[in-house]
Formats: sequence, structure tokens, C-alpha cells
Amino acid sequence: MSSHRPTVLLTGAAGRLARSIRSSLQSHCAELRLTDRVPVEAPGYPAHCVHLGELADIGEHPQLLEGVDAIVHLAGHPREADWPTLIEANMTATIALWEAARAQGVQRIVYASSNHAVGFYPRSQRIDHEAPTRPDSRYGLTKVFMEGLASLYADKYGLRAFGMRIGHCAPEPSDARMLAHWIHPEDLADLVLVGLHSDYHCELVYGASANSRSWWDNRRAQALGYSPRHSADPFAARLESLGESDPVAERYQGGAFAAQEYQGDPERAARGR
Repeated sequence: MSSHRPTVLLTGAAGRLARSIRSSLQSHCAELRLTDRVPVEAPGYPAHCVHLGELADIGEHPQLLEGVDAIVHLAGHPREADWPTLIEANMTATIALWEAARAQGVQRIVYASSNHAVGFYPRSQRIDHEAPTRPDSRYGLTKVFMEGLASLYADKYGLRAFGMRIGHCAPEPSDARMLAHWIHPEDLADLVLVGLHSDYHCELVYGASANSRSWWDNRRAQALGYSPRHSADPFAARLESLGESDPVAERYQGGAFAAQEYQGDPERAARGR
């Protein structure tokens, strides 16, 4: 991987994911700029590196991307919602970001996709980075859109894209589902650094720690340099009984996202089982 210290813009800088990796990211950057639509709590941080505004309007602020090598894109609406909310936050704003990045000559975007882009795969099926998308929700579908947008801009404009289908990021897993898809904040920070420094064109990897119960084959991330330091396995004895009460949620990788608004026979066989 490259040892170059890039200038990076971090979107969604006030959010939970960004806060969990911000200090690690800053230590590997020549300059880390922060932007969000809500105030960013960063005591002592250089004021000129913090921008408050709507991501959809980023094209009106070219100075924000001037000299930026890469964007770490963590902004967006992080859960299921109505179409207008999701379209504005996860599609319209994303289009504006990629177009502004192209116009300003940004070299790469490392972005948060989601496990919900593939959440309708059954838990009995192990998938890799080449698995076709199977979104489990409107939210998941907006992440599929983001992956498609990244692919277009990589192929047409040469803007490198590194998509992370992130599971649940927290210091510890807290239920049985997380034994498969949990990622420690330190591992997420390491995965972001892989996206900032590795040689690739357009990639999709999974944001998970070294969990033996994982539904995901993450060899592509490992080939690019990802070596997770944490595992959910030590928490298994305490958590394996804390499963989903809904049979649909228990069947699919997306859990409750797949079960919400699910219609028809909850016992019907999962496609691809």
C-alpha cells in the first residue's frame, strides 16, 4: 500500500461511524477536513477544516475539495425511512458529491455501503464481493444505487471507488446477529485506510471483523491489505441465544430490515437457499 499522506474530506463527520474512526484517520492524513449538515464537535480542531452545510450543495463550495486527494463518505440517512427522506439524503446528495469530486479532480472515494444492499440473502448462504445485490429495504436499495454510481464514475471518469458493505460497528457485539456481521471501530478504521492507500479501480468489500460465523467471504479485502484485529467469537457464549424473535428476520442476513413490511407466508423458502 502507498505511504503517501493524503488530504481527505470526511463527510458525515458528526455521525457515529465518523466519530469512531476520526482520530485514527487524522493521524494518517496530511489534512483531514470535516463536513456535516449538523455541527461537528471537534474541540481544538482547526476551524478552517470544518464545514457546516448540506452535502447536496457541495458543488457550490469548490474550496472544500480544493487539493483533496480522497473523500471518505459516511454521510447519509442510516436507517429505513420513507422514499423522500432516503432519496434526498442517500441519492441526491450522493450524486452531488460524486459530481463535485469529478469536477475537482479528487482521485478516490471510500464510501459506506451497507450489509442491507445484500440483506435478502439467507443466512445459510455465504457470499463474496461478486454476489449480485439483493436489498432488504428502501434504505438498502439506496446503497445499491450508491454502488452503481461509484461504478459509473470509476469506469467513465477514472474516479476510484472503494465501497464497504458495513455490518454493525460498535466496541462490542450485542446480539447473535452481530456474531456474523460486527466490526470493531479499529477494524473499520483499518479498512478505510486500505481504501485510501491500496491500488484498485472499483471495489466492493465487507466491513466486518474476523468473525468465524460471518456470512461473507471477505478475501478481496484481505488481498488488498485488510487484516482485522478483532473478532466477535469471544462474545459467542453470551450472545448466541439472543437471536431474532421474528422468523423472517432470523432467516435473512438483513434481520429486522428484511422482516419490516414483509408480506406473505413467513415460512416460504428463501430464494437462493
